[in-house]
Amino acid sequence: MPSSYQRKLIFHPALIFCFCLLIYNNILDNGWHLDDSGNILHNTPLHITNLQPATLFNTFYAHPESTGKLYRPVANFTFALNWFFGQSSPVSYHLVDIFIHSLTAIMLYLSCVQLLNTPALRKKNRSQLHKHNIALLAAALWLAAPIHTSAVTYIVQRMAQLATLFSISTLFFYLRLRLSNNRLYQIIFFTCCLCCALLALGSKENTILLFPSLALIEGVFFFQFAKIQQFAQQKTKLFFLLFLLLSAGILFFSWDFIIAQANSYGHRNFTFQERMLTEPRILLFYLSQIFFPTASRLSIVHDITLSTSLFTPWQTLPAIICCIGLIFLAIIQVHRRPLLSFAILYYFLNHLVESTIIPLELIFEHRNLLPSLFLFLPLATFVVDIIDTKKKGVAVIAMLVCTVFLVQSGLATVKRNKAWKNAGTLSKDAVQKAPRDARARINLAGWYAQQKKYQKALQLCEEAEQRFTSEASLNTIIPIVRNQQGGIAYQIGQPEKALKYFQQAYSLRKDYRAAAEQLIAVLIELKHYDEAQQIITERYAQKEDPYLLLMEASVFLRQRKPANALASYRKAEFFYRNLSLVLMGKGKALAMQGDYSSAEALLSQAVQQRDQIAMLLQVENSLLTGKEQKASLQLTKLVQTIPLTHLLNNLHAAEKDPFQIPLDKDLLRQALLKTASRMLSKTSDKR
Repeated sequence: MPSSYQRKLIFHPALIFCFCLLIYNNILDNGWHLDDSGNILHNTPLHITNLQPATLFNTFYAHPESTGKLYRPVANFTFALNWFFGQSSPVSYHLVDIFIHSLTAIMLYLSCVQLLNTPALRKKNRSQLHKHNIALLAAALWLAAPIHTSAVTYIVQRMAQLATLFSISTLFFYLRLRLSNNRLYQIIFFTCCLCCALLALGSKENTILLFPSLALIEGVFFFQFAKIQQFAQQKTKLFFLLFLLLSAGILFFSWDFIIAQANSYGHRNFTFQERMLTEPRILLFYLSQIFFPTASRLSIVHDITLSTSLFTPWQTLPAIICCIGLIFLAIIQVHRRPLLSFAILYYFLNHLVESTIIPLELIFEHRNLLPSLFLFLPLATFVVDIIDTKKKGVAVIAMLVCTVFLVQSGLATVKRNKAWKNAGTLSKDAVQKAPRDARARINLAGWYAQQKKYQKALQLCEEAEQRFTSEASLNTIIPIVRNQQGGIAYQIGQPEKALKYFQQAYSLRKDYRAAAEQLIAVLIELKHYDEAQQIITERYAQKEDPYLLLMEASVFLRQRKPANALASYRKAEFFYRNLSLVLMGKGKALAMQGDYSSAEALLSQAVQQRDQIAMLLQVENSLLTGKEQKASLQLTKLVQTIPLTHLLNNLHAAEKDPFQIPLDKDLLRQALLKTASRMLSKTSDKR
């Protein structure tokens, strides 16, 4: 039978999993948000209908803006599997995300145990059970931190979750490798470490910092820092000078990359200098959110005053000094306080990609999932060490404070999850917490438009525009406002007015994909095919986006230019490999050229992917070739399995969709109604 100690070790991971399920079970009814749409709901290559190797391989290239380019293959693979089993229902996605978060916490627990077994900490003479208790508390505190709700509840941020899971798994297997003396085990742990590192890199790009993180572990916990520590204490000024020289060297060798990034801020409402000055304040703000866990301080957007100089606002210089001071303190305290030093250095190191020179959005809470992994380990060590002492009064106080903090974190997480209920609740929460932010109002306007509250939506668009009147906003906020206004105008049945808004949005920002696509869609609906073709050509010259090939081919089909359409579909086929849309498009083009047999072969392949438009095209092909009996059988099967109203709606939707294959609407509508009438008559006769 397992000993009491072994039973506790088995119990700890189970406890972590149950705790995660307890505080995150209320997200199962939450919906889709923001980037979920482009990355999952409208990312066609992820909508798989079979598990064949070729189909699964295609998901590795499901870039939301440039399909055909390798893009976070591990994350996209999991989204595709979710789609196969659950389609667009968010419940299955949330279940997977909860499981990933709990598994990450378990791997963190195991990694913390290994860190406490390293040479730098062996002199503490802690028992194995004591180490496991420290690791359990550190993992539980990290798991419950409400700042992580934006990574766990926001479905598309599974990318960040998987990056964190495989990063901590890599660290765990590296530690096992370094602590093992068995050659066979070393080979196994090295193989696992390498595989997890590759999976991390395939989840999100910021895991490139995984390798410096391993070097950090090696330096802090295995390398003997005694001499360096002694030198740093005796020659503090000289040590600080060496630190500055090292920083200057890194800056010198990366200067060209920094300049390239500095010149790519055209689509942002802040400059390179403003970002670099503002980020230290944001990094400290993240820490305050982590260690002061309350839902009221969490939001999808934040009102951040840009730092325009070292003294504007006044917090800028103190924040920079504080960040540099923390890093310097961590370095000189490596030998005496390795856990604290490692937690600080790991935090700043893993923020380098998303919180420095690359022109990303200034602040997003989900960026802390990976950097914050070890922040609670020094605290947990301190608390458990106190509890383990013979001073019962102090131990009781420490236990009570820790319990209150953990409960508060859990309650704040549950409360914050409620804000993610749907797009409306999230946007209202953002407007309330960041009243000066224009994007929050634009997102809320989109929600009201979906609810058909158009006047309220337009009012919010105007408010958003009024909040940004600077020249920089012409390339950032104003195009988004115009695009939203165009969408509202289209929804209320004013395509001509929508066209003007989309044209304004596109003219202000040529790289704004959403505005370009909606502009092309409206032009196609209004039968302005030449203008649509002109914008597609212009966009393709800027960026060779395979999506544009599909739109171009669709325009050619509407212009009855099958040879041109075939050429575009064949180019797109290189990126989309057996995508039903490409198969249908080629089939339609061949049918236009009179090659009905080849068209039938392609449409049959598309039908196997359960595409309803493909089924309608197959019927159309049969009718055009005079195969009335075959068409009748196909129609009967369609009407028996799919509601007639749904089929008729598909006819109407295909006409407006800029990617979709145009159908002979009158021919198919007449055939569908005739088939439905005949089936209804037969049913009446039987009665």
